[in-house]
Amino acid sequence: MIIKTSSLGDIIHSFPAIEDIKKNYPESRVDFLVDNTFLSTAKLNKSIDNFFPISLRETKNQSFMKRLKNLNEEINESFKNINYDFVIDFQGLMRTQIIGSKIKKISSSKNFIGYDFRSAKEGLFTFLYDRGINVTKDEHAVMRMKKLAAESLNYELSKEHEYGFNQEGLGKKNKIIFVHGSSKRNKEYPLDHWKKLADHLNNLNLDICIPVHGENQLNFFKEINKINSRSFKLETDNFHEIKEEFVQCSFFIGVDSGLTHICAGLGLSGIFLFGPTDPSKVGPVFDHQRVIKRSEMTEINPSLIIEMLKEESFE
Repeated sequence: MIIKTSSLGDIIHSFPAIEDIKKNYPESRVDFLVDNTFLSTAKLNKSIDNFFPISLRETKNQSFMKRLKNLNEEINESFKNINYDFVIDFQGLMRTQIIGSKIKKISSSKNFIGYDFRSAKEGLFTFLYDRGINVTKDEHAVMRMKKLAAESLNYELSKEHEYGFNQEGLGKKNKIIFVHGSSKRNKEYPLDHWKKLADHLNNLNLDICIPVHGENQLNFFKEINKINSRSFKLETDNFHEIKEEFVQCSFFIGVDSGLTHICAGLGLSGIFLFGPTDPSKVGPVFDHQRVIKRSEMTEINPSLIIEMLKEESFE
């Protein structure tokens, strides 16, 4: 059992560790505990055998006692007839440490493993682990989970990264993705800068795929479409549909968001735009994916991105 409840980008970062487990133990069954909000994200990985959604975000407005009662009922119902050799907490939060210890008890597992006190995001309940593993917080999120899995299950760490995506259809050069939306405003790139990029792309005979969710992102699309009529909107909450569209593209420009990490995991070439977050911990892991980092997103000059685009060979 792997515990990784959230969020979108973090779940994508866990996929290489899942692939490593399956590569070293091909007959193993890998189950995945995830917040119900991100179940469709976890299902993008073809190597996970069973998914166990749990209601954490949906119940955040409930009282603590009610949430605890509902959580106990969910766990008891889901795991009463299952036995695990290992329960591994990829999240390292107090809530996942408590949830994992509960699953361990119900499933009669002898091995509940996670990051040790110094390595976990929240160390208060790391004593609940049967074994705590030290993985420096300075590591990239992908490598942290790969190392945790390798140490937990006693196999040699691989430096290659596979995400478990079906990558058929990659290589088309006539579509580029603008990943503009983020859960945090300080991660977003200014609209006027995106417009300059869209104007430049008028000369390259490229379609621009723009994921749209909600009124603000729809307005973003309308503004870009005024500049470049070859832009089209991708309106769906279905991550499999999003992935199927993304594999028809060959390049992305994206802020630090879950959809950008899906692009990266698919192996697309692209440019990550980073402001307040640290690309050494959550940025791309492939050499053909590049990073522009400034202290503020407004400081990233569109001309830098345009110069990078000139180095690409589009059809």
